[in-house]
Amino acid sequence: MTRPVVAEDLAAFVDIEAVALDRAGALVAGVVSVPDPVANTYRRDVVAGPPAGPLERVDAGAPGATHLPTWCPVDDRLAVVTRDAGGWSIRLSAPGACGPWRTVVRALPDAVRELAFAPDGRSILFVVREPVDREWFATPEDRRPPLRLTALRYREDGVGWTANTRRQAYLVPVEGGAPARLSDACHDDAHFAWHPDGSSVYFVSQRHPGRDRSPLNDVWRLPVDDGGVARQLTTTAFEHAHPTPSPDGRWLAFGTVDIVGYPSVQRLAVMDLATGETRRLAEELDRDVHADTVVWRDPTELAALVSRSGRVELLAFDVRTGRHRPLVSGPFRVTAFDTRAGRVALVRAAPAEPPRILTGPPSDLATVHDPNVALAATRRLAEPEHLPVRVDAEVSVDSWLLRPPTPGRSPLLVWLQGGGTQFGYQWSHEVQLLCSAGYAVLYLNARGSAGYGTDWMRAVSGPGAAVPGSGWGGVDVADVASVARRVLDEHPDLDPARVGVMGGSYGGLMVTQLLAQTDLFRAGWAERGPYNLVSDAGTKDEAPWFFEAFLGANHMEDPGPYWAASPLRRVGDITAPLIIVHSENDYRCTIGQAEELFMALKLHNREVELVRFPGEGHELTRSGSPVHRMQRLEILLEWFGRWLEPAAPTDGGSTDR
Repeated sequence: MTRPVVAEDLAAFVDIEAVALDRAGALVAGVVSVPDPVANTYRRDVVAGPPAGPLERVDAGAPGATHLPTWCPVDDRLAVVTRDAGGWSIRLSAPGACGPWRTVVRALPDAVRELAFAPDGRSILFVVREPVDREWFATPEDRRPPLRLTALRYREDGVGWTANTRRQAYLVPVEGGAPARLSDACHDDAHFAWHPDGSSVYFVSQRHPGRDRSPLNDVWRLPVDDGGVARQLTTTAFEHAHPTPSPDGRWLAFGTVDIVGYPSVQRLAVMDLATGETRRLAEELDRDVHADTVVWRDPTELAALVSRSGRVELLAFDVRTGRHRPLVSGPFRVTAFDTRAGRVALVRAAPAEPPRILTGPPSDLATVHDPNVALAATRRLAEPEHLPVRVDAEVSVDSWLLRPPTPGRSPLLVWLQGGGTQFGYQWSHEVQLLCSAGYAVLYLNARGSAGYGTDWMRAVSGPGAAVPGSGWGGVDVADVASVARRVLDEHPDLDPARVGVMGGSYGGLMVTQLLAQTDLFRAGWAERGPYNLVSDAGTKDEAPWFFEAFLGANHMEDPGPYWAASPLRRVGDITAPLIIVHSENDYRCTIGQAEELFMALKLHNREVELVRFPGEGHELTRSGSPVHRMQRLEILLEWFGRWLEPAAPTDGGSTDR
């Protein structure tokens, strides 16, 4: 017997954030995470053990606050980062990852964001974001001097102030001692990787004039000897990410995003370090390659995760030929992986399969750690039906439908993703919760989403963009409406009079555009969205480059395309009840966006509510405080329960539909 998924299960299903193999593939470590609404924090623990399992929690002295497991490249010692009331510490195990543990560096005041052993195992590089003036942050806000800003992009959602903080790399001996700064204290440096001979490190940094106007950056190489000077390896033509050298030091792989022609997929490039020649791998692939996941399998082949058609797959790339081949692929998502000595360890999840760790050869993987197995067996988890829908003669849109195990006709919720992402075979407690609550849930990858190539993403660029498209609120709205109508027509168990729509960020913009342009929906949920692009362009942390790339001009030179794509322009056409959900510390789409839309709808005497979450940013639904995430789910169920009236779930019964 199974029971429905409930909101409280948010604090029961375990996420797995990372996985790592030791040098011989004989030990595996991962990070498990679960929200804790009582303490209102996230409990993170490292689990480790042999690939045959079972994996056990590593007792590094900070239960619930341990992460970043990193294996030593010369033996099977494990380094982790812990946090307690004194700050962040780096701890190192004896061989075998079971202890005893000792502290390499203690009570750092800033969070450790990257961790990497030197190739000889004698020192550890770590990265922190540290204040330029620590005293400024220590001063009470009512006495703190004002910030005097001279550059744009001075804050970032989820980070806070960036004008007076910088990511800096330090080096500390594993035997202990004072950390020595590698960075120059003048620039923001990130994505560090060691050259195999230990003489230098690679990283990315913005050091060019006009760096506050776009995310363009470069790959740099820095000798670790005293007095080393960083050398620029790339031209400032792309946004580069995660340089990773080959085991023999001949090649350097990194991600590139075409900012000038944005939107664009992240491609994988390799540089011949002897000549400086750079070329892209797998040009024909035209899908997002996650450069932060690159692992070299041997001196000429690397592996990385790739997003396409709703899946996240593990592919191998030959740097000599540029060709690629699948290693692990299916109706699921690989969210993290590592590979050593012919063995793979990965985190896999699917719509009815919460995250778990599998290991083995790529063709014969077996589960080694499944913290959700008992819980999943007692919950009613719905499987999606994949529904490709042809929206015109040349375009087919992938969609997925989950139906609830309740009798009679079901209300339908159309669940929309944020910009530059894809839906498909992801695990989502929220979707399972809605399905258990009596809703059919439909999600899709309309034109503009990721997973289908650059042209598909550029379909919603503005008319003035480098590669023009329909603009937001054009073909994307048409695709969603066409798919929803087709699914309703072909599934008589769905009630066309009880259809809702919800989405966040770009998905929030889409909700309001759909309510204004169609009569499909009985109610809407618009979350963390941009509704007046003119005012959003002047306040968002991605300004000015993001909208300039999409729309072809900045909002001061030509506000026309900004207003044309703004849902606020069509607010008089929104008649369905709408709830606007926003976080007060959202810097991606500031709270003023929600306030403008709320006021406009109230002035039109519409049925509207504004829900404000204090202290949260744009990532509330993914990394906000557990208490606020629970409160949000309760409001979500209440809102659509009021307007769509789903059938009450039952406590038992079969999972079959």
